[in-house]
Formats: sequence, C-alpha cells, structure tokens
Amino acid sequence: MKRILLFIVLAAFLGTGCKYFKKDKKKKVDTAAIQKAKQDSIAKAKAFEEEQKRLAEEQARQEELRKQQEYEAKYRFHVIIGSFKVPSNATAWEEEVHQMGFNKTKILDSPNGFKLVSIGQFDTYSKAFNEIDRINSDRIEEPLELWIYENK
Repeated sequence: MKRILLFIVLAAFLGTGCKYFKKDKKKKVDTAAIQKAKQDSIAKAKAFEEEQKRLAEEQARQEELRKQQEYEAKYRFHVIIGSFKVPSNATAWEEEVHQMGFNKTKILDSPNGFKLVSIGQFDTYSKAFNEIDRINSDRIEEPLELWIYENK
C-alpha cells in the first residue's frame, strides 16, 4: 500500500511539475513576444520620426520655392548683358561678367530657348533702366551693351 501511495504522490508531483514547466515556457514565450513587440514599436516610432522629418524638409523646400517665386514675381525686370543659344557659352560669359565685378549674376531661360545672363533684377522698369545708366556712366568711351528683359 505504501508503494501505491508513494507512486500516486510521485505521479501527482510530476504531473503538477510538468504544468509548472509548461507555464515557465509560456512565460519565456511571452517575454520573447514582449521583446519583439518593443522592437516593432521602436521601429514604427523611428519610421514615424523619419517620415515627420521628411515632411518637414519637403515643407521647408516648398516654402523656399514659394519665397523664390514671390521674389521673382516682384523683381521681374532684369538687366541683361548677354544672350546665348549654347548654355555653356552663357555659363562662361556669366563667370567672366562676375569677374568684371557684377556679383548678382544669374542665367535665365527665355521662351525662345536662349540663355540670358542677367546682372541685376528690379521691381520696376525705371529702376532697371537707371541701373543701365549708372553702369554705362563710368564707361562713356566703351559702354556695355545692356538691355532690359521682363520675365513674365
């Protein structure tokens, strides 16, 4: 009888012990699942931050473009010092004009396909015309061939 009783107690202990080990494995799985969930959450947060950063950069770029367009709409009269069909000629002339002391040079695209080298832009036609007079007042012997282009 003692042997049977000892066998029953041992069987009960091992039976409950297996459930204990199964619970322990379940806890380990839950810990792994929690760790994976944390990693997924961190990855989602990083992706969200990157998306927010990209959106902020895009918004800043759009704002800069809008400001540039407003500026160009306001200052639409350009004093032109050269017009070229070949873009590399316009770039070379812009560099040469820059060396002549004109610091606000810019290459514009005209509707007819020419590249225009601008040495200044103004909000009114009269200001652009006055700039041409000012530049050529120092060059009475050899005035520069300048003209005004209205960028529409």
